[in-house]
Amino acid sequence: MTSLGVALAVDARGPCAMYIVTDSRISWSNGRHWDAGQKTFVSARSPDMFGFCGDAFFPPVVIRQIIDQVNCDVLFFEGTDSEERHRLFVQILRQAIERQSGTPMNNFSIFHGARDAEFMHSRFRLWETCALVDKKTKKVSFADEEKDLVGDHSYFVHLDGTGANYVKRRGREWIDTNAEGTSRAAIWSFCNTLHQGLDAFSGGAPQLVGIWRKGLARNFGFWWDGKPYLSGSEVPTTGPINNVVWFNHRFEQCDGLTGKRRSGAARHAKPLPGRLS
Repeated sequence: MTSLGVALAVDARGPCAMYIVTDSRISWSNGRHWDAGQKTFVSARSPDMFGFCGDAFFPPVVIRQIIDQVNCDVLFFEGTDSEERHRLFVQILRQAIERQSGTPMNNFSIFHGARDAEFMHSRFRLWETCALVDKKTKKVSFADEEKDLVGDHSYFVHLDGTGANYVKRRGREWIDTNAEGTSRAAIWSFCNTLHQGLDAFSGGAPQLVGIWRKGLARNFGFWWDGKPYLSGSEVPTTGPINNVVWFNHRFEQCDGLTGKRRSGAARHAKPLPGRLS
């Protein structure tokens, strides 16, 4: 499984961003694991992002195929609203999965975050598409649901995977602090849970993608354990590493080369001494 969270960020004017954060661990039944598996994806041509948990083979393959179609400009044409983009996503996903025949597939969930319009006319939306495998017949059934988004405060819209309860428990430490109900509290709780290693099926560096009020979906870098990571993979520091926005475990924007908080970036201090690490 995995740890996955979808966070909605709200400022004084309303919803301003949505993020998907996951770990990077792919696990096998024999207890072995790989801590550099990609679990988050973004479109380079539209405000659409994806993350998954569950089966580790089919979701990333099919999501990447769909994103390739989008990036080659044969899907999600300009002017197509988020509901139509999601309908097309589900259609192609189902067609791809239906081509398997009795393969060793496990249940999985894919989360699709999207935005309509821009700036103060922005509307953020989130869907969960589940594939459920019948253990006897191996037939796959699908369920698709749009999540309700409450736009008056920042919070985790949804937590999923084997690490979800640990993240919820850590998140309660922010209650009655001045950071309660902020996106930084949500991301920080996720990172602290991952760093503690409480869930055996979650590990590696955090992966973070997001959609802001303006522009396309964004793939963010994460400075983790003294090294820079993007999509779960360590990034060499020999290139133009700061072409993307980087964050640390406190959800502070930082420099991709050093991991230090960027000049002018908001400092996210601990809300109370001893409450959070």
